[in-house]
Amino acid sequence: MRPLLRPGPSDDDSTSIYAQHFDPIFGRRFAERSLDSLVVVRGARVLDVACSTGIFARMAAHVVGPIGKVVGIDPSPAAIEAARRIDVTSIVEWHNWEGLQLPFGDETFDVVVCQHALHRFNDPEAVLADMRRVLAPGGRLGIMTWGPIEENPAFAAELDAIVKAGLDQSGVVEVLLDAFAYHRVEDLRALVQGAGFTDVSCRTVRMLAALPGVAQWVRVYPSLPPLSRAWRDCSQQTRIQFLSRATELLRPFEHDGVLRVQASSRLVVARAPVARAPAG
Repeated sequence: MRPLLRPGPSDDDSTSIYAQHFDPIFGRRFAERSLDSLVVVRGARVLDVACSTGIFARMAAHVVGPIGKVVGIDPSPAAIEAARRIDVTSIVEWHNWEGLQLPFGDETFDVVVCQHALHRFNDPEAVLADMRRVLAPGGRLGIMTWGPIEENPAFAAELDAIVKAGLDQSGVVEVLLDAFAYHRVEDLRALVQGAGFTDVSCRTVRMLAALPGVAQWVRVYPSLPPLSRAWRDCSQQTRIQFLSRATELLRPFEHDGVLRVQASSRLVVARAPVARAPAG
């Protein structure tokens, strides 16, 4: 069994587009908020779990400097290869995740982060407990998940267009909604506390995302998971219906050629207990 339920971008085309569009627009901005809240400092040892194309890991590496250490790990070989290509200075250690547990020793990191990937785990609490295992006593955990899809209109428009075009027959809707499954603050608190963390806090992080114009952005959607696979197999008429509906829904958010939409996430910050409980 793979450690994650679903990989993120899993082929060269989708990882390239993900790094080009998603990372700078959403990934970088939310990573900045996490870095600030986790008080990542020079010399820290940081692990980015389910790192995808590695935007958080690269940003953390610039903060911790050469005396620190940053590791990014993901089950998608294509995502890790893309991360290595982007990280031309090789300041991050990149790892393919092939086992059930994190392949690191106990208490080897000061900060462990998982950005918008909690929904990919088969057993989130078990993986959170493993994150606790690799954290030093008192080490910091940062988990960021998407807020409800209603607070993320760029993705809500995609969902509506998928349904209207009939692409939901391929299971795309279920996969897309999974990404927004962990938005309830009380559920996130209970999950993290159940994995043995202390000092758990959770807050909403909002930002105004500046996207390319509607005509360009609606063509980015189909190149990214979960839509990319279904898009390759659908008819031309279905594609036209999708693009038309997505354009209709997003046009009111476009001003002077820029698509400006709100984006909302939940940020959980917690600590590994100083007095260790068994990780299992």
